[in-house]
Amino acid sequence: MNTRRRFSKKKIIILSAIVLGIAIVAFMSFLNAIDPFRHLRITIHNQSDYDLTNIQANLVQGDNSFNNNESGSTYVFDKDIPSGANVKFAPQLKLSGEGGVSLAFTDSRGKTYNKTVCGYTEYLSGNSYVTVTNENVTVKEECM
Repeated sequence: MNTRRRFSKKKIIILSAIVLGIAIVAFMSFLNAIDPFRHLRITIHNQSDYDLTNIQANLVQGDNSFNNNESGSTYVFDKDIPSGANVKFAPQLKLSGEGGVSLAFTDSRGKTYNKTVCGYTEYLSGNSYVTVTNENVTVKEECM
């Protein structure tokens, strides 16, 4: 006589779904924990009535300025950002030591903006959130 208990398919499916749910929650928590250490990402929320063009991320190091022509000191975002759009990108910059990152762009009426999106960084990691409205540009930086 066989006294072994067998699980029904229904119980196996429910147990698998629970384990999968726990694994997804754990994985998402892990991603949130390492997010600040990923390569610097800039998110632009264009809430203005104007399209944004000529978007450049510039590396600022010590006495280096925006006229710096060293390789890896400027990243040109090759797309325009239409009014109402949100765009996230990771500028490919090369930093040795410590520095900062600024963002320059022009709106469709010709007004030019230059904002610091990462005031201090050693690793070019973290996130910067730029919100553009008709009145002003605000930056929330989470750089490392």
